[in-house]
Amino acid sequence: MQRPERRITFKGLAFGPVVFSLALCASAAMAQDSGQMETVFRKVSAAEATIVKAIGAGDSRQLSKTGSELGRIIEAALKRREDGGRVTSCDMAAHSLAYLAVSVADGLANKGEPRRLLIEDARAAASDFQKDMSACEKQAGKKTGSHASVERALRAL
Repeated sequence: MQRPERRITFKGLAFGPVVFSLALCASAAMAQDSGQMETVFRKVSAAEATIVKAIGAGDSRQLSKTGSELGRIIEAALKRREDGGRVTSCDMAAHSLAYLAVSVADGLANKGEPRRLLIEDARAAASDFQKDMSACEKQAGKKTGSHASVERALRAL
């Protein structure tokens, strides 16, 4: 038995609006992700400058404060991941920088071997931060810059 052509036409017409609405939702989600990534990029860049100044001044309070501010970005990224979203390179750069800030703040508060170990952890985090931030800049469509200032500030300690 053959099907009438009208049914095929109705099936084709029903499929079109579904595809259109899915495409519209996907583009809206991509624009939201792009806006979030731009915001995270700006916050991480500002935190980097703050951390470099705080390391130079030996200000563990400012380092802890900046680390907790970056913690909000990390919590939002974890929530996004739990909801099925993705974690960007900028989120990873925020994580590396927060770990670095907290390690240096704790290192400044200690003496001897604990201080040395915490500063070594911070140097490893600085290396991770450079890689993550380069990937973040590429993902955000920004010009890739040097992020060695944090590592240089750590060497000065």
